Amino acid sequence: MQALDFWVRYPDYLADEILSQFEQSSDPEMLVAAREIFAADEPDVRRMPMMRKYYGAYEPLDTSLAILKSRGLVLPRTRKTSRGTNVRDFLLSEKAFETCAAVVENFPLMNWYRERIALVLRIADNRGGKALKDRQHEQKEYHDAQVGDTIPTIAQRVKMRLDRMGNTR
Repeated sequence: MQALDFWVRYPDYLADEILSQFEQSSDPEMLVAAREIFAADEPDVRRMPMMRKYYGAYEPLDTSLAILKSRGLVLPRTRKTSRGTNVRDFLLSEKAFETCAAVVENFPLMNWYRERIALVLRIADNRGGKALKDRQHEQKEYHDAQVGDTIPTIAQRVKMRLDRMGNTR
C-alpha cells in the first residue's frame, strides 16, 4: 500500500514511471497521462511529501486503517504465502464503494483521487509491494534519500525527459 500511496503523493515519480512504460509499449495514452500531470502542475500542487524509512517511502497507516475498519469500510488482514512470508491484504466492503460514490457525488473535486488511483493501479500492473518498492528504489533521488529525510522531487528531471519525448514523438 505504501508504494501505491507514494505514486499518488508524488506525481513526478508517477509520471516518470508512466514515461518508462510508454517507452516499452508506445501506448499514446501513457504519454498523454504524463503530459496531463505536468499541464496541471501536479508535481507542485498535489505533492504530499513522504519520509524515507528503512525500506523506502513510509507513513504510518495504523490510525487511518483503524478509522476505516471501525466504520466497516476496510478489513485489513495478513496471510501467509506458500514461501512462508506474510502478505497484507485490505478487503473493501460494499459500504466503502457506496461511501466513495457519495463523496464524489457531493464533492466532485474528490474525483481526482478516484481517477488517480485507477491510473496508479494501471501503472502498478498487479505488481506487489516489494516489486513496486524495488522499482521506486531505481530512482536515484528516492534511493539516496537518508532515513528520516523527506523524499525529494524529481519534477525538473522528469519534465525535461517529457519535453525531449515530445520533440521526438
